[in-house]
Amino acid sequence: MWALRLDRIPITLCVFKGLTGLPCPTCGSTRALGRLFALDFAGALALNPFTTLLALAVAAWALADLASCRPAGPRVGRPPRLGAALRVGALVLFLANWVYLVAAGR
Repeated sequence: MWALRLDRIPITLCVFKGLTGLPCPTCGSTRALGRLFALDFAGALALNPFTTLLALAVAAWALADLASCRPAGPRVGRPPRLGAALRVGALVLFLANWVYLVAAGR
């Protein structure tokens, strides 16, 4: 990303922001991922905390899955309430991220 300078595009291509003047909930995600690839964790968090933490969680999950090296067996079920709680928690974090982006003036 740094070689192409995609993290410093001077124009906005976001239709939502163009129509409303507000950042969309994923505003800055591309630039945040570019900062992550440059190992600038603070810069990535400042651009979009939700995307940054989600990308790090997915990367950790993928590494743990690769490291497990065990044959697939029967899946252990999770309680239905846990799934609902995880969905509600993800939605709350997503909306909190949007509030942060609006407050930061992205």
